[in-house]
Amino acid sequence: MPTRHSPLPALAAAGVGALLLPSVAVAVPDKVARKLDAARAPTHELNRAATVVLPGGATVYRFQQRVGGVDVLDSEMVIDDPRGAPPALAVDSSAPGLAAPAEPRIGKPQAKRIASRSVQAGGLRAPITATQAIKPGEGGKLVWRVVVPTRRPLDDFEVLVNAASGLVVQTGSLRRESRTGRAKLYDPNPVVQHGGFSRLRSDRHDRNTRLLTNLRRPVGLQNIDSGQACLRGRWVHAKVGLHGGHNVCKRSLSWRRVTRSNNRFEALMAYYHINRAQQYVHDLGFSKANRNGIDDRPQAVLADAFPRDNSFFLPGSAIRYGAGSVDDAEDADVILHEYAHAMQFSQAPTFLESGASEALALQEGSADYWAAAMSSLSPGAANEDDVCIFDWDATTYGRVFPPVAPYSIGRRCGRRADSRRTLAQAQRHCPRILAGLRRMPDPHCVGEVWSSALWDIRRQLAARDPISGGATIDRTYLASQFMYVASEHFDDAARAALCADDDLSPEGTAGDCHGANYATIRGEMRARGIL
Repeated sequence: MPTRHSPLPALAAAGVGALLLPSVAVAVPDKVARKLDAARAPTHELNRAATVVLPGGATVYRFQQRVGGVDVLDSEMVIDDPRGAPPALAVDSSAPGLAAPAEPRIGKPQAKRIASRSVQAGGLRAPITATQAIKPGEGGKLVWRVVVPTRRPLDDFEVLVNAASGLVVQTGSLRRESRTGRAKLYDPNPVVQHGGFSRLRSDRHDRNTRLLTNLRRPVGLQNIDSGQACLRGRWVHAKVGLHGGHNVCKRSLSWRRVTRSNNRFEALMAYYHINRAQQYVHDLGFSKANRNGIDDRPQAVLADAFPRDNSFFLPGSAIRYGAGSVDDAEDADVILHEYAHAMQFSQAPTFLESGASEALALQEGSADYWAAAMSSLSPGAANEDDVCIFDWDATTYGRVFPPVAPYSIGRRCGRRADSRRTLAQAQRHCPRILAGLRRMPDPHCVGEVWSSALWDIRRQLAARDPISGGATIDRTYLASQFMYVASEHFDDAARAALCADDDLSPEGTAGDCHGANYATIRGEMRARGIL
């Protein structure tokens, strides 16, 4: 019976953040009202601003601080009320000791004129609006919050004007747009798109061929930061080259003519696939906004960072992709495997930094699973495409190393996510390597047990629910990694998956990590000798 419980009491709600329902009128229960006493601000200043009921039954209550009938900027309180558990104070940014504001000396029309002049508005798209607010700090100043919707530049400026002196306290842009670039890339790699590695058996020293050029697909490069023309965006900052590399920029953001012989191609590949992966993570409900972000930041990546056939992630640094043989960043499996390590570090730093034998195997197996899961989202990809990891990169080193069982027809695989080995079999038969001062079974090989167990669960859930079965286990896999520790063992990770499933898909009141998919997850883990 699983005994490991989730440290994320609100994860059942947060894990489906992409499916939040609209705010509804729900009375504040006494148990929630009592939590207001813990706020920094007096209870009478906290006014309910929104109530959101989440799938699964949890409720989130948001309160806005008001003093003398005036909103206090950035001063809120959020209470999370999960189903079947006591409510918790999630956020308290309220401010204590604020006095009711005096009447403003600067009137609304004058505040609007001051704000308009301060941003040098070149024409307006809509009327300027102004409301009173209190800015915390220094006892709380009364300000006019003025929004100036300008035509040139195309923007909405927020200007805070001191209501006593008329001085501009703060100016900022409310625009949150991004730009979209264009390119023709591999999704996920040439072998999958070609249906095998016939006529793709040699890298040809990064040269173009008609086949490799024609296999590119048009893609959009989403979320590029507004106001610049490089591969720098909301979730990725991609560069290329040795010694820290250089930015890949083009004013039009159109790289459609770039082919694999141009080193910018690998940076474009890295940007596209990591951005898409992070968008999927958000779609599954994990984001900074939900207080459960997973590497939710501009991840630095460096393509063609060195001439060897290797890639790696260093905590606190960029992901580096090598250019030996097939350039690693030409294969989305490699790109996403390394990005999965960055995600692991974001979720459980001590786990990713651990050198323990089983923790290392779980690191590699989890990253292989993520590459397979993302491959399944590529157009036209079949199961064999997904479970054959690194099938483009392996066209070159696959001639040196023996084929990976079960053997694929028409391709080579660096590793597979459909191994039938149990944990004991892998630990006994996988090659032993020297790690530091000790020998251990190759964690990449042992990790196939974990990636294959997760993949089998994914296939079972997808067979029952073709629409969302895959997303269900992907969400559970990501949620479970928040529970990993430095001394992580396979049975720990299996229990974490059961607890995460219970967090996300509770099954009645059974508790004790018995979620809706308990039988499927536990059955697979027992068959593998993990539980």
